[in-house]
Amino acid sequence: MSLGLLAGANGGSRIQPAQRRVYGFDTETYYSKGYDIRSLGVDAYVADPRFDCYLASFWGPHGNFVGHPSECPWEEFNDCVWISHNARFDRAVFFRMKELGIVPAHIMPREWHDSAALAVYLQAPRNLAGAAEKLLGEKPNKAIRDAMKGIQGGLLCHDKAVLDYALDDARLACELWISHCDKWPKKERLLSQLTIEQGEYGVHLDQKRIREGIETLTQVRDDEATNLPWFPRLKPSSPKAFAEACQQARIPIPNSTSEDDPQTQEWIERYGERYPWLKHMSEWRKANRMLKVLETMQSRCRRDGSLPFGLKYFGAIATGRWAGDAGLNFQNFNREAYYGVDPRKCLVARPGHKLIIADLSQIEPRVLAWIAGDRELFDKIRNGLPIYQAHAETSMNWKGGDLKKENSNLYLLAKCRVIGLGYGAGCKTFQSLARGYGLEMSIGEAKRTVDDFRKANPRIVSLWQAVEDSMRYHIGSTFFMYLPSLRSIRYFDVQEEEGLTATTERGGRRLHWYGGKLTENLVQATARDVFAEGLLRIHKAGIRILWTVHDEVICEVPENSDITVETVTDLLAQTPDWIPGLPVAAEGIETSCYTK
Repeated sequence: MSLGLLAGANGGSRIQPAQRRVYGFDTETYYSKGYDIRSLGVDAYVADPRFDCYLASFWGPHGNFVGHPSECPWEEFNDCVWISHNARFDRAVFFRMKELGIVPAHIMPREWHDSAALAVYLQAPRNLAGAAEKLLGEKPNKAIRDAMKGIQGGLLCHDKAVLDYALDDARLACELWISHCDKWPKKERLLSQLTIEQGEYGVHLDQKRIREGIETLTQVRDDEATNLPWFPRLKPSSPKAFAEACQQARIPIPNSTSEDDPQTQEWIERYGERYPWLKHMSEWRKANRMLKVLETMQSRCRRDGSLPFGLKYFGAIATGRWAGDAGLNFQNFNREAYYGVDPRKCLVARPGHKLIIADLSQIEPRVLAWIAGDRELFDKIRNGLPIYQAHAETSMNWKGGDLKKENSNLYLLAKCRVIGLGYGAGCKTFQSLARGYGLEMSIGEAKRTVDDFRKANPRIVSLWQAVEDSMRYHIGSTFFMYLPSLRSIRYFDVQEEEGLTATTERGGRRLHWYGGKLTENLVQATARDVFAEGLLRIHKAGIRILWTVHDEVICEVPENSDITVETVTDLLAQTPDWIPGLPVAAEGIETSCYTK
């Protein structure tokens, strides 16, 4: 099907070269149970022998095309601006088709933007149907996509309903861009593009370490399974078997079995001595989860030894922080090795290269002090005092010298206070947090600590109240909370329902809000924007950024490069013009593998 024919059929006209502008670009590919992005990741999916892109579609104000990629007049769209909804996927499909000779080698867009990233920046749903509904007022029917599952492309590429569906996806991506791109700052567009490119470039793997880790964890997992009362009759992971075992033991069934849940750990500590299988169950889960991570790494490794991955730009829709994607979360690797296995150490520099890992030092409490106007605290920090000692001097009446050396217990308490109490946490939450750092205290001690923190930090407490009052003033409407960077977080449809409620995603789930939680969003979003400015400086300096984790950046440079840890930390730790006086600092290391 030619571009001219379809354009004429839809009332358009054949594109003239001088008119080339912006086009939505979309692809449709075969997928089935077990052969999908979630199971394989984008890059392994397109490299699989089953890969079949049976439709490509372009839509723009000057004309359009939909049909088999081999029939596409690619020259008509060369050197234009392309908009895809989930550009990471469509780029992978496009480059794979170039490898297969379906797309001419010289074809490339002038720019390639992601309308899904634009949508989440505007706090709309990431998926196309949700974005179109909330930003364009349209409700596309995605049922056709579900019906295409497991059907070969040869049976679909001439189906009019499928053709219309594919072209409409390209149209919606283009309309989202045309209608809203002016609301998406160029810096944020670049951050979105860098996020995509980081995942495409990937990180090198230590495959020997992965194989050894898989062998170790398989043995641990199998050993732990033999200690479960329902195995081998039922699978170790059976929720039904777990619940029945708890009922037979006459112990409560926990709401969660996540090892990260403090209540789960308390439950195991309480009943684990009498019922050892509880600990074996916990250990089985740990081994199995880490084993799945290593197996996923191994299965997705490319021929050159690198591992591609996915990151979500604006994964946290209010704060704008990045999040993991596609079944392998680069934002949440285990912090501690397990039976000597550490997935992070499997991520290594390419041959002839080294990693430089840098992160912003205590950026959140620094930003909190700046926003709250605690000049005494951040003046001490700016003069070189460690933040936990600065807090102890300003809020805990410490009059001595080096707190960490002279009173390690008080230093740990100061650290827990800074990390845990800036956003209004209560005594139970603080007690649990302190325990995670190795500081045991009774609930009474935790309450006295919380009360003392609030009494000693009236500016922070006033900030909580101020942002909560501001939200309450906007009941029945949208509350715009402006950041120092001039970006805003929008809280839609504010209501008073047993406290303040609102959504941060257009049409999303309603959440409860209070001053401390709003302050947390304000601080984390501001810290993210400070970090983003540093990333752009590092990129502008020509340094390869592999990926980011919260306030940490992982860079890769040649071994003989003049780029040092100080080069990266100096670029990362500059104070943006829009937050004058903020004492920004960064630390870093040079290493051959990823580590904390």
